[in-house]
Amino acid sequence: MRHPYLLKLPVGMVDDQPMPQRGPGDPDPLMEPLSDQDLVRLVSELPDVVIVVDVHGRVLWGNGAAERLFERTLGDSFGMSGLDLVHPEDLELVMLSLATIQNKEVGTPLEIRLTTPNGWRLMELVGAPVAWLEEGSILLSLRDLTDRRRYEFAHGRDDRFRALVQSAAVITMLVSPAGVVESSSGALTRMLGHDPEVVEGRPLVELVTDNDRPAVETALERASQGAAAANPVTVTVSLLRQGSITSVPFELAFVNLIDDPTVGGYVVSGHDVTDRKRLEEQLSYQAFHDSLTGLGNRALFQDRLAHALERSGRTDGRLATLFLDMDNLKVVNDSFGHAVGDALLQAMAAILLGCIRKVDTAARLGGDEFGVIVEDFSRQDEVFTLAERILEACRQPMTLGPNSITATVSIGFTFSKPGITVDELLCNADRAMYAAKDHGKDRYAEFEEWMVATAQTAR
Repeated sequence: MRHPYLLKLPVGMVDDQPMPQRGPGDPDPLMEPLSDQDLVRLVSELPDVVIVVDVHGRVLWGNGAAERLFERTLGDSFGMSGLDLVHPEDLELVMLSLATIQNKEVGTPLEIRLTTPNGWRLMELVGAPVAWLEEGSILLSLRDLTDRRRYEFAHGRDDRFRALVQSAAVITMLVSPAGVVESSSGALTRMLGHDPEVVEGRPLVELVTDNDRPAVETALERASQGAAAANPVTVTVSLLRQGSITSVPFELAFVNLIDDPTVGGYVVSGHDVTDRKRLEEQLSYQAFHDSLTGLGNRALFQDRLAHALERSGRTDGRLATLFLDMDNLKVVNDSFGHAVGDALLQAMAAILLGCIRKVDTAARLGGDEFGVIVEDFSRQDEVFTLAERILEACRQPMTLGPNSITATVSIGFTFSKPGITVDELLCNADRAMYAAKDHGKDRYAEFEEWMVATAQTAR
């Protein structure tokens, strides 16, 4: 096997002594070929790690730097898979590179993490095919970047990147595995007024409201189990403003870089989601409220009734459901127009809100139908009194534009009992309401079991 000629200082040359003169026909002392033994020794003493692997990634040879880094002799390493040393998140990249390197003179440099007895190290890996040694074999040169990257990270040597992070409209924090803020970007000061020097060294949970601390702790716990940049753990919490009791909703994203030797913690980024939260609240309000009257709609009514029924079952509390139907809305619409009819519905909503307690719920169930949930009352006659109060308020003439209108209602109500469902409560209140209509309208009726048979017969 022929080796390239390498520069070699002639023996005996020291300091600035002149080079010996070469006579005619004398070989050039600077172009002497190195022996195989010299080449092996030279590569073995390189400060960079050199490893040769076969087509399957098994170690065929390594130099002294490799033995020192992995604290394994060449004899102990022979035949082991070099892929076992690669961080799982970097393995796909390495496999892809090894699969394509045979078509190149030199592979593309990669930054990967390798495990060593002293933990993860960040390495620059460059490979080259050496088929002359063994078909499919690859020579890998690895340079340890860990200490250099740590220095650059700690001292902000990449000024452009540092300026980008500090000026971004996103808060970026480095958080230790124990959940302590180690560093933060300038956005923390601009957006929330916090002094980075005060924040650094404090637990991350101290930046959020008390109610949201468990959510942050849960996010850290989930991130500890794995949270790559492509799939971070996200949570929406309220971050506190410095010197104020107000807070701002932020979405925090947690990326687990504990295994990254230059980071050793979580990178937590956060952006202000005030506008998004406001939009979500508006959409939620629209989804559960009637746009004409502002009362809750049927969906909200049924949801609150389900929760109220659950609470009453746990606490043996009292619960009543009222079903109301306006007696003459169609007449008003036909006589005065739908604009007046809409105004009458709005007036009915105002009457209900004026008659019930703050802890009760009023909703428009659709058309001219309304519902009321009454909880935590001492005596059943309180519900009778509420029904009378609503009837009396509706009997008073209402001025709607140039028109004076009296709009009565028919009310049916029922009380909860063990084992009853939401649908049964609504059906029973509805049956009682129809019984009130059948007896002349402008009155209330309590549900009784005979109403079930009557309703079935009517069908």
